[in-house]
Amino acid sequence: MSESHLLMFDFDGVIADSLHLQSGAFVETMEENGLHHLATPEQFLDLLDDNWFAALAAAGVPCAAAGQVDDSIDELPSPELFPGIVDVVERLAEDHTVVVITSSRTGHVERVLEEHGVTGVAEVIGADEERSKTRRISAARSRFGPERPAWYVGDTVGDIVEARAAGVRTVGAAWGWHGPERLERVRPDRLAHEPQDLLDLFTA
Repeated sequence: MSESHLLMFDFDGVIADSLHLQSGAFVETMEENGLHHLATPEQFLDLLDDNWFAALAAAGVPCAAAGQVDDSIDELPSPELFPGIVDVVERLAEDHTVVVITSSRTGHVERVLEEHGVTGVAEVIGADEERSKTRRISAARSRFGPERPAWYVGDTVGDIVEARAAGVRTVGAAWGWHGPERLERVRPDRLAHEPQDLLDLFTA
């Protein structure tokens, strides 16, 4: 592939194998705040059918409790990364611009990437100020060149919906949190079953 693309990646569920850690932090926080009807791993995954923050608000989670979830995640040990994903990201970064756009906080993601020695990521754009992934994806396109082909690699229904709203093409990461069947409900442009598939899509 001779043309340089803007490749935007979700972090949790695409790069970081963090479901168990983050689901546990969510469930514990919901219990502490008396939101027992939400305190299950299944509810955690269901909230990711939409923008994470919008879904929390719609479910009646107070802003303070939502912030507490983020605080708990920041205090977690660094998760493991999915096998092969580091080599894939670094290889893609040789020919394309790789950006991480995530619902996690920027500093948390940068710390995890540094601890794992990941190179090649041009920027991490967390949800510290702007919570809409759609708006952050659009801003990244403007900054890195709106004329370039742009893709978002996400592992949840909400990822695909928000990226499509930003006008970019989408890759569903089937190894992530929602899995292939759930992702296929929203018809991503491509479905990658393992990280290596991304090289087949984006390298010559």
